[in-house]
Amino acid sequence: MRRALRVLAAFALVAALAYGAAVAYFVGQIRTYPVLTHEAAFAEPALIAEFGLGGRRTPAAFGFPAYREEPYRSAPSGLRLGGWYVPARDTASRRAVVFVHGRPDNRLKALKYLPLVRAAGLDSTHAAFFPDLRNSGTSAPGNVDMGLGFADDLASTLEHLARRHGTRRVTVYAFSMGALATAMMLHRPDLRARLARAGVAVERVVMDSPLADAPGVLRLNAAQQGLPGALTGGAVAAFDRTAAGGYLDSMRLGVLLRAVRVPVLIVQGGADTATPLRYLRAEQPRFPPNVRVEVFAGADHVKIVNHPRVAGAYARVVTDFLRRRPAAPAPAQPPPARGVLPAAPPSR
Repeated sequence: MRRALRVLAAFALVAALAYGAAVAYFVGQIRTYPVLTHEAAFAEPALIAEFGLGGRRTPAAFGFPAYREEPYRSAPSGLRLGGWYVPARDTASRRAVVFVHGRPDNRLKALKYLPLVRAAGLDSTHAAFFPDLRNSGTSAPGNVDMGLGFADDLASTLEHLARRHGTRRVTVYAFSMGALATAMMLHRPDLRARLARAGVAVERVVMDSPLADAPGVLRLNAAQQGLPGALTGGAVAAFDRTAAGGYLDSMRLGVLLRAVRVPVLIVQGGADTATPLRYLRAEQPRFPPNVRVEVFAGADHVKIVNHPRVAGAYARVVTDFLRRRPAAPAPAQPPPARGVLPAAPPSR
């Protein structure tokens, strides 16, 4: 009997250790991923197709030759970041369009959107900036944490532009997890305060294929990998506890955009497999009136701009939104005294 109990105890210990190791592995996958270098985007056939650049590697190849590399750092982590600055034709301009890539991309993927900036006439009045956020391109490795780290990096990017170029008004054009990170930056009191001290405000946002519901997408990814429900639940809870500061359930656009007052355009592909449309539709009833949603049938994740049937409609919708000169940005409303909005997560 004692021998059987010892065997059972040993099996239980092995099972517990295996479960703990599996949870730790999945949490690690959530927090970070292998860095996608610039070179890889032009070396691997799948990435060449994914990025859709046709061999063009810099802003100069899109007709913007006066670009330069600018290094800076993310606060409070001190992580090394870098990006391309493309000045406006009006050198006195204090406005910029900042392109925010997703996971696991880098600055190159947004290059093909530069023609939309020119079509909207913003190349005269707005500089453009293409950052590599943490763990991407030429920037330093770091925990992304479903966009929480990206939010710090984006705020630091806007601070950098304010310090170096006097940028005061910013249009953010963000993709996938970068769009969720943008919403987090606009929501988090600590990051809003940093931007206010820097004298810079976001005056409008384009979100292309946004990650509308972080916990939902985490569970979807786990199911696609064949992970059992108990393991998925343990890993998601562990990530929330150890990395997200209890913030995970509010990492969804219906929460994060609820108090945002600047114009927001959300464009989504109806055939998006990475961030399915049903997640966006579930969040949409909580959006304020300044948030507009456009769905393009048949297009997949961050592929609307090149989709043969809807590319023209996408370009018209985006350029029309960008052409409209927004009023001075209204301050974000404070979180309601009661409701689901949490306190800001700890700085990363």
